[in-house]
Amino acid sequence: MIGALALTGCGGGDDHPAKQAHSPRPSAPVSAKPTALTVGFYGSSDEIAAYKQAVDNYDAAQQSVTLTLETWPSAAAMMSDLTAGKPAPDVFLSGRGDLDVLEKDKLISPVDELLAARNVDLGDAYSREALEAFSADRHLTCMPYAATPQVVYYNTDIVDFATMSAEGLATPGNLDSGRWTIPTFAAAVSWASRPAAGIRAFSLPKTVEGLAPYLYSGKGKVVDDESQPTSLAFSDPSNQNTWDQLLPVLSGHGAMLSDRQLKKHTALQWFEQGKLGMLVGDRSLVPELREHPGLHWDVISLPSVSGTTTIGDYTGLCLSAHTKQTQAAADLLAYLVSKPAVSLVAQSGFIVPVNTEVAMSDDFLQPTQQPLHAKVFVNNTRSMHILPIPSETLATLDGQVGGLIGQLLKPGADVGGTTAEIDATSKPIFGALNASLSPSPSASGSASANGS
Repeated sequence: MIGALALTGCGGGDDHPAKQAHSPRPSAPVSAKPTALTVGFYGSSDEIAAYKQAVDNYDAAQQSVTLTLETWPSAAAMMSDLTAGKPAPDVFLSGRGDLDVLEKDKLISPVDELLAARNVDLGDAYSREALEAFSADRHLTCMPYAATPQVVYYNTDIVDFATMSAEGLATPGNLDSGRWTIPTFAAAVSWASRPAAGIRAFSLPKTVEGLAPYLYSGKGKVVDDESQPTSLAFSDPSNQNTWDQLLPVLSGHGAMLSDRQLKKHTALQWFEQGKLGMLVGDRSLVPELREHPGLHWDVISLPSVSGTTTIGDYTGLCLSAHTKQTQAAADLLAYLVSKPAVSLVAQSGFIVPVNTEVAMSDDFLQPTQQPLHAKVFVNNTRSMHILPIPSETLATLDGQVGGLIGQLLKPGADVGGTTAEIDATSKPIFGALNASLSPSPSASGSASANGS
């Protein structure tokens, strides 16, 4: 299927025309009444400002189109509006984790044929993983745009690998690949933990997302069924090795920020104050950390149990199934995923573009700025696992099991009992999710799959 998409994107046949980045150009005569389009993005105000630059460039270059920007503070807020019946923008950003809901509610239309007609290259410019993430029924449901792999941010004054190595301690090898094991991570935690100086080594979010990468890395299970989960699977025997390796490191004295400390400041604030050695986050933290010139930091992969794995999501630009201006909306979409537009947004520091040409360019790597090893973001995208849980459900899960995860991270925790309780607590939440995704009654009045 990916090969078919690539050929379609290249125009087919034996002679391949030279690729031109889609530039803003009118899709209708200048004398025609301007076509009104809406475009939707979510994120912080600074992230929205980065997206707005590309939108404004298109709007300024067009005389046949007028654009209205719609924004949300988060993907969950956007999905809440869309599933409640708010009309979707003609073109809008979406996380891969929400595609099932968008497709079930028939809110999006395939984009591959429209983009191929506009000479958008779906071949070498995009990884197979990114294209597959947005593919269904041999069509591209949305155009891959960016990735959000979780990595470890570390204070290079606190976690000084060079000095650790000189003293004979285990340290990571190639920092661009960023692969390191749990024993090497344990050495870094021990080195960075300085309770007397008020410095803690690591902060792990007490969430499903916080622990999921390590379970996947240990060849274990996060949910009972990746295709249609009915429960978390933290108590599954496949996870025992991960718990045996990871929990003693995280529950050590002075290793983690305490609940009391987290009530005073967030983990990010402790890191910015130079009181936290390592912090988990995605690329969106980069611009804020750069605002602290005295803070020296870099990024590395999450430590691995058996193989390098992280979690995250892809974002894609989708076309509303209900747009009344399909061709004009497709023109806008083609521009927003073009190299000039993506490069402009990448320069802001917030996103990891899935356009490989942009991701390996200085527009993204920004070699004169922190982090030094920005390639870690690109490399980790290749090992990124997407949790099979919609964002709203994930937020509900975290609210219900966060306290139990906190218990799991304490010294002497009852691992078997606590993980079993986590799994049991999750079942009603997944039950509600699966009921909402069940087919609705047909026109003939037959019952839906959940019996309603």
